[in-house]
Amino acid sequence: MSDIPFDQKPQKQGGPPILSCYDDLAASAAYGWSMLERGVKDRKSAFHTPSVATISATGAPTIRTVVLRGCDTPAKTLRFHTDTRSGKIAELTDNPLAAMHFYDAGAKIQLRLAVRLEALSGPAHQAAYDAAWQATRAMSRECYQVTQGPGSVIDDPYDVEFNAAETRDGEDYFVPVAAHILRMEWLYLAARGHRRALFDFENNTQNWLVP
Repeated sequence: MSDIPFDQKPQKQGGPPILSCYDDLAASAAYGWSMLERGVKDRKSAFHTPSVATISATGAPTIRTVVLRGCDTPAKTLRFHTDTRSGKIAELTDNPLAAMHFYDAGAKIQLRLAVRLEALSGPAHQAAYDAAWQATRAMSRECYQVTQGPGSVIDDPYDVEFNAAETRDGEDYFVPVAAHILRMEWLYLAARGHRRALFDFENNTQNWLVP
């Protein structure tokens, strides 16, 4: 096995064109945000279904896939929806700090986000809640019409019970979650040489990192 560091080995020629943001920190951040915005609108985008990791009551990490429903670039906030009875809600209530992971294999771009999660419920968030619920399609609302909580033990997979009337069409168990982005780590895998950067929005700093 070669002892030459990977990034010093000769790189293969060809492959997809290098992005114009290759050597530009600010442009790399802007490209990352554009991919997040597209992830909301385009169901075929790899960024449409990121992973979210939270910390359980035992201190162990838990991870799951969610659907990206909103991206407010100026506010540096993403949004996804979940069930009020899900483990995510209990975990973010105990510890709102979490991580999100996005990877587009075609573009060879990974984003790792450090976020603070916030359930958009209660009077202070009524407008945001109403807007999210109104934008939710009928087929998505069915997920919240299940009378048993997510993760409940059942004897048979057909024992899942749906009741639109009892759950007010699912609204009783629906909650939008805001992910306030604290840091964004960018990784672009390119044949010419990888590019990695960290954008710290809490401290308003940006730096290249060793890939």
